[in-house]
Amino acid sequence: MAAERKGSIEIFKVAGIQVAIDYSWLVIFALILWSLASGYFPGQYPGYSTGIYWLVGLVATILFFGSVLAHELCHAAMGNRLGEEVHRITLFIFGGMAELEHEPKSGIDELKIAAVGPLSSLVMAGIFWLIARGIGAAPATVLWKAVFSYLAFINLALALFNLLPGFPLDGGRLLRAALWMRWGDLRRATAAAADWGNTIAWGLIALGAMEIFAGALVGGLWLIFIGLFLRSAASSGYQSMIVEQALSGARVGEIMVRDPIVLGPDETVADAIENYFLRYGFGGFPVAADGKALGVVTLAQVRDCPASDRVSRRISGVMRPAEGTIEIAPGAGVIDAIRQMVAADIGRLLVVEQGKLVGLITRTGVTRYVHTKTQLSTPARTPAA
Repeated sequence: MAAERKGSIEIFKVAGIQVAIDYSWLVIFALILWSLASGYFPGQYPGYSTGIYWLVGLVATILFFGSVLAHELCHAAMGNRLGEEVHRITLFIFGGMAELEHEPKSGIDELKIAAVGPLSSLVMAGIFWLIARGIGAAPATVLWKAVFSYLAFINLALALFNLLPGFPLDGGRLLRAALWMRWGDLRRATAAAADWGNTIAWGLIALGAMEIFAGALVGGLWLIFIGLFLRSAASSGYQSMIVEQALSGARVGEIMVRDPIVLGPDETVADAIENYFLRYGFGGFPVAADGKALGVVTLAQVRDCPASDRVSRRISGVMRPAEGTIEIAPGAGVIDAIRQMVAADIGRLLVVEQGKLVGLITRTGVTRYVHTKTQLSTPARTPAA
């Protein structure tokens, strides 16, 4: 059964890897289906019924996204083989993404993970081309031959586009791998590859603008959107790497707030607002009794409590119970804490040791730690914005 999580729909698992579709994917699926069924196939192969065009268009669209998924599954399989822990693939409007838990351990691992994607697309292009060649030229099979010819072309185009040497495209990751192996510096290599990604993004935007001026409005806008996305992804990919490096080896106990301000479960919502939220200005507080962590209460939870109920309503009735999902040990990695916050959709975790509350770790605290550590480290050139 499909599950829904944070703007995406989880549809199935392949070899333990969760496959999800972002809501934006539904838009591009519909656009490609419409363009094939009402534009490409009728224009190139006239004389068939509308129903037939929509049928072959649907098959071509499904197989196209199946090709994108296979491309990402190859990335994920190689990543898992090398110990990079890829548990999720998300398909979205600009393609797909295999979500690595952390940066590759070495340049050679990065090279293997990046290279297998375009290689898989080239293999699929060859397979679809052979299928198209094997289909006869009879009128009943012309459209099916066209479907597989289209899929061969689109997979070749997918491979070549992904080989552009701009991070975070596969070609950019190959470039980063080569520079990483040459320089021995992941941060420097990522900055250089991200700069290439930014340059390619501006090139796509310029090309899109020229197409618009030449009369190709849809194609031009699409290139501009891809360029803007690539530009944003290059910058965010570099920043993510900086954060991961800054947090590498850091433990929750090192940056947690010790002896945090704690609310009791029997305090009223009105008292919590007056004596804690307005007084200290924090976005949330741990709730505990006799040193035992019970949960977390946030500004959003007290805000959602009707004003007429705040005087009588207890914090225990509005807080989010601990139940393990918002608890973490002081010896856990800070990166693991961030992932847990994201999964739990919360901005703070209770740090618990032997059943007792010993601290609080927040996204704000992690951000301050990363900022301070990067400021104290040797500065590296940031890719152009």
